[in-house]
Amino acid sequence: MDQNVFSKHIFDFLSRSFPEFISSVRYESDDSFDCKLKSPSGKFAMWIATYNSEITFGLESPTGETDIHTHVSCYETDDLTNCFSTLTTLIEEVRNNKVILYKNDSNVYDWIEHNRLIQKEHQCGIYFQKIFWNEIDSVDSNNTQQRI
Repeated sequence: MDQNVFSKHIFDFLSRSFPEFISSVRYESDDSFDCKLKSPSGKFAMWIATYNSEITFGLESPTGETDIHTHVSCYETDDLTNCFSTLTTLIEEVRNNKVILYKNDSNVYDWIEHNRLIQKEHQCGIYFQKIFWNEIDSVDSNNTQQRI
């Protein structure tokens, strides 16, 4: 699918379904675009890009890293409905705190399903710093969980 046509489809979808992304849309010379939406806490952001005629969805960490992402391929116009469904799921899972940002064992930001991280904490006996869409959990110097 032509990049211009692809980007127009994605822009129209975002305009209808997630208009809060539209004010940040920035086009590139190849007609692809990227946009992002900061979390209400301001700690991180969701971002969407249309490079190479595919949807890339990711999270921007508090340190500005954008390597936490996934690709949604849309090769034909017939694929768009499924692509839009997948993108909607990705956005809603972050908004509903089903998927969260956290600092992993290597002290690097990553994303994970919240329930899986809780299981991991119980199995490992450690607490990971979690950042939810609306707030942040942290561990203080006494290793006590706090909600900020």
